[in-house]
Amino acid sequence: GVVDDYLAGRVGERTLVEWEVGWLAGYENSKPVRVGNAAAEQVQLDIYGETLDAFYWARGRIGDQRESDFHLIRGLISHLETIWQEPDEGIWETRGGKQNFVYSKAMAWVAFDRAIKLAEDWDFASADGLPIDEWKSTRDAIHSEVCERGFNQDLNSFTQTYDSKELDASGLLLAMVGFLPPTDARIVGTIEAIEKHLTQDGFVLRYNTATSGDGLPAGEGAFLACSFWLVSNLALIGRKEDAAKLFERLLDLRNDMGLLSEEYDVGKKRLVGNFPQAFSHIALIGAAYALEEQGHLNRHDAA
Repeated sequence: GVVDDYLAGRVGERTLVEWEVGWLAGYENSKPVRVGNAAAEQVQLDIYGETLDAFYWARGRIGDQRESDFHLIRGLISHLETIWQEPDEGIWETRGGKQNFVYSKAMAWVAFDRAIKLAEDWDFASADGLPIDEWKSTRDAIHSEVCERGFNQDLNSFTQTYDSKELDASGLLLAMVGFLPPTDARIVGTIEAIEKHLTQDGFVLRYNTATSGDGLPAGEGAFLACSFWLVSNLALIGRKEDAAKLFERLLDLRNDMGLLSEEYDVGKKRLVGNFPQAFSHIALIGAAYALEEQGHLNRHDAA
């Protein structure tokens, strides 16, 4: 069936075997040049939460409900129940081996949370055979585990992986997906730690590439999507002036067509990485909405 095909990866796939093209230097000698994408073989637990979250909000807009849709949701959650405790390669598709990434676990929580909400909204919660109580129990267990093992008391921040001292900009998404409210001291602490230890000239890095053991050479530009996430977080915790100031700085990085790349090289003061990058622009839109909701941006400016 559709669910089985989806879980088995038999829908829309292409040949993505990765290999290095040794005779090519790459842009500005950015070796190695690779063809294909090894990430196609990775486990990325966060995608379940992102999929269910998108489905939840889309359903709210569309207002339609079909039993076949919930059948797919149930299939995804049933599979996630069997794998959420396993390590994965995370949102950044690292090459240093699987780890228990905090964001991945938090997004597993999101998947269960949205599935439960959909079941309750569609009056499926009392359906025969639907393990809604088990889903709630798993949701609570994930939340407790992330708060216990993903938060470092010394740093006063959520970290990149369990029982770690490494920061990760994906921690800026925890409040945005509803894992904890923006007013929670642990969220405020995470924002402040990232501001202090994970920025270059005020722009946010994904993580410290020199110490994270991600399997790649150290060094990269500031990540623009993460910088826009910081704008959203600053707005959420009431630091409206700081949020607006960073937002304007980021807008000034756009080219003459209003487009952004994936990263920004603070030293050379230029856009670098994939261009144009949808990830950056999606985060820009999210930051604009966050500022608008706080009364610091009108609809004309946001457009």
